[in-house]
Amino acid sequence: MLPACSPSADDSFLAVEIAAKENTLDGCTACGCRARGALDPGTEGRWWVSFGLVRADDQGGWETVTSSSHCGVGSFEEVAPDFGRTVGTPYVVLGLSLTAAVPPAGEVSLDTRWSVQKLSGFGEGGEPVYGRRTEQRLLRFAEEEDLAFPLMVADGPETEAFGVHEVLLQLRVSLLGRGPARAYGSLAVSADVPGGEVLLDGGLVGRVAEGHPTLLENVLAGTREIRVRDFSGREVRREVAVDVGETAEVTLAVLPQNEAAEELVPLGENPQGHAEFWRVRDAAVVVRIPAGEFLMGSPEGEGEAHERPQHRIHLSEFLIDKNEVTWRQFRRFAAATGAQLPRAPIWGTPDDYPVAFVLWQEAQDYCEWAGGRLPSEAEWEKAARGTDGRKYPWGDAWDARRCNSISGGLHRPEPVGSYPGCVSPYGVLDMAGGSWEWCADRYREAYYAESPSHDPAGPTEGRLRVMRGGAWMSQPIWLRTAYRVRRSPTSRNVDHGFRCAQDAPEEPH
Repeated sequence: MLPACSPSADDSFLAVEIAAKENTLDGCTACGCRARGALDPGTEGRWWVSFGLVRADDQGGWETVTSSSHCGVGSFEEVAPDFGRTVGTPYVVLGLSLTAAVPPAGEVSLDTRWSVQKLSGFGEGGEPVYGRRTEQRLLRFAEEEDLAFPLMVADGPETEAFGVHEVLLQLRVSLLGRGPARAYGSLAVSADVPGGEVLLDGGLVGRVAEGHPTLLENVLAGTREIRVRDFSGREVRREVAVDVGETAEVTLAVLPQNEAAEELVPLGENPQGHAEFWRVRDAAVVVRIPAGEFLMGSPEGEGEAHERPQHRIHLSEFLIDKNEVTWRQFRRFAAATGAQLPRAPIWGTPDDYPVAFVLWQEAQDYCEWAGGRLPSEAEWEKAARGTDGRKYPWGDAWDARRCNSISGGLHRPEPVGSYPGCVSPYGVLDMAGGSWEWCADRYREAYYAESPSHDPAGPTEGRLRVMRGGAWMSQPIWLRTAYRVRRSPTSRNVDHGFRCAQDAPEEPH
């Protein structure tokens, strides 16, 4: 859904989408990034795109860290300090400025100006040095314009370093709202599943907000179908009459009603056949993981040394969050307890994005407030891979399209649940990619050789803690269900998040 904007006097505005298209050597079709926004006539809008991350080498030149694109709304100069600290040094940065004139009739005039900065090296103090070129073009169009121009045409060394032939910037601008304003109204949609999808006439238009309705503007007048759907596919629908120039209000209930006193509201089974509950305290969906054995770790010849030996573990029944904890949920916790919010990353704190910059203790405090705890390392791994020892939540074969990673995502965070194919045998989402997730366990490299066979809780001593699952900039090898890393509990990184676990209720409701 486009960001809300203030329409001009004639109710017109422009929908803007920029995308970086990477023409890679292996023909990757999921590479690149995308950013959307809205532009009011007569105002200036800014967007930016970067490609490649580099660092200084020992010979006074540079070397590749990764080949990836990032897109954003606003000026890159505003986010550059945080970008450098949390993401890295970009090889190429493009800044785009757009200003539009929209007459009552006739063609739109769009003034496009862009500057491209390309790394030429590093200074004596280690600071990146860029060369710059600028261009300007005036576009005229009736309703929509598509434009593509090169962000970088790779030479031989660049092709070898980044694995691309070229990186293109694609710009799409669409005029919306010009014409009789009387043909449109608005919809204010409320539902009891914050973060759930809102669909208008079958198309996804946004997510359910918490504490206030989700406002849909420029809705064609007439009878419209509104549906709200949660992360397991449960949905409700209603037909709503939208009157010209008016805002129709609709409230939909997905959850069982009259259960407010319960800590866990039963929701029935998910598509994978496992019971789910609604945790009232933080509005999380939790999945029941059955008791029993599973294969933990990697067999000989696979994985890393601290993933071996592979061994059988019996776990008692437990519950685990279907999704990573979001900014919306963490704000609810902070408001209730007085806890401090982590710092905002460069992409902001959208309600449905995984919370970032979380310390281990902050994650544990949240889970205790919500009625649970951090999952043990064994619980996390079983919820991710099931009982058959699979390498990834969906199976043994890597599939870049299934999760948000450096190989298949947009090279930036996305809302939880954006990759329905990144699902475990129990229906738990995003256990590969997205954000690294804290576990309760302390870390010891050789722990698997002495691990208890029943409900292991990790070593009793040790300063470091375990993280699992990889993040949106992780390589596929880090997204295996058996992969484990150690981190200081005081490590506050942009890709550090978590989900909660808790003991299962003694009897199903």
